[in-house]
Amino acid sequence: MPIFNQLDTKESSFTKSFDTYLLERNKVSGEVSQLVSEIIFQIRSKGDNALKDLTKEFDGFDSDIFKISSKEINQILKSCDKDIFKSLEYAFEKILNYQSRCFASLNLEDTDNEITRKFRVIESVGIYVPGGKASYPSTVLMGAAPAIACGVNDISITSPAQNGILNTLTIAAAKVAGIETIYRIGGAQAIAALAIGTDQISKVDKIIGPGNIFVAEAKKQLFGEVGIDSIAGPSEILILADSSSNPETIAWDLMAQSEHDSDASGILISDSEEIIASVKEIISTEIDSLERCSIIKQSISSNGLIIKINNFSEAKQLVNKIAPEHLHIAFDHMNYQDENLLIAGLILKGENSANSFSDYILGPSHILPTNSSSRFSSPLSVEDFLVSYSYISLNREKNIKKFNEYIDQTSKIAKAEGLTAHAIAAEKRFKN
Repeated sequence: MPIFNQLDTKESSFTKSFDTYLLERNKVSGEVSQLVSEIIFQIRSKGDNALKDLTKEFDGFDSDIFKISSKEINQILKSCDKDIFKSLEYAFEKILNYQSRCFASLNLEDTDNEITRKFRVIESVGIYVPGGKASYPSTVLMGAAPAIACGVNDISITSPAQNGILNTLTIAAAKVAGIETIYRIGGAQAIAALAIGTDQISKVDKIIGPGNIFVAEAKKQLFGEVGIDSIAGPSEILILADSSSNPETIAWDLMAQSEHDSDASGILISDSEEIIASVKEIISTEIDSLERCSIIKQSISSNGLIIKINNFSEAKQLVNKIAPEHLHIAFDHMNYQDENLLIAGLILKGENSANSFSDYILGPSHILPTNSSSRFSSPLSVEDFLVSYSYISLNREKNIKKFNEYIDQTSKIAKAEGLTAHAIAAEKRFKN
């Protein structure tokens, strides 16, 4: 049985132990930063030749061609399960409909105002799709739909290929989303190629999508040269439970999140000893039957945490200090007063609001802020593919008095700052 780290708020050492857990979780080493820096340097100086060497070293295949041809795509799709393809189409329709509604609700332009804000759509987007320890074709849909809802036309995806072969369902998801540019490259080298551009890889304006610590570090180092959605780390869930919660669904939700990656974290906070004991017992009984049981065990042992609280007045502070990617309030009480004060990338309320649903078919993107960044970052959505810019078109004749006020006040402030050319430039707009 995997052993959860377990804390109790009654213990005098709780605060120190809790802070240590948060500090150690998913720490990036200096070695990772240095290696990623070297990869970026190689891509910048040697382009496709470096990509070839790095792909051979890290992905285990030797190829001069990184883009998957239309002929290859069609051949791969012949082996795709038809029922799963229909499920991908169903999911994409739900996600696209949700994101299109979000886009329609934005007030993009105030055309009647001479001082306003306008928006333009980003021209090109690259989606990174994990494909190492597990493949996530759903990430293709979750990244593409909000971009398509905004009208982005140039979308490419890149994903690590095992011995040169890309996951069939990743290709199928790209087909469903109408994406034709697919690269078989993974890791930091894929991020560097999309950010910098090579002879074979087209440079993009923005890179989105989750990945391992090397992918996250590459996005961090290249931000500014290319736009990014976030510096996402391993997946997280925090489940808040009371005595009315269902321990069976809690146990399975924790195992579901933990099967993503050995670095993923599942946290349970509860005031009920009975719920905690039942959850642990169910996990112990069921875990060995799962396909990815070794990954789940490692995830729970390394990053799993159970916190016993005395009462729910303690919950808000703990949740907001963690600021998790996913927060599941695993009970239906309508009078939980702190609900709207909790910080998370995604909040699921009630037993039926399974995180698995939101990972695939409900509409909001599953590309969410991690590592406590939900304090200041938002989930991927249509806003990520819009760039706002200020727009000014002044009409002097429309309101001469107001226009002369602009000149007068600008001139005074500019002179006070010693910028006389600014003042004179404004005053040149005076007309007798």
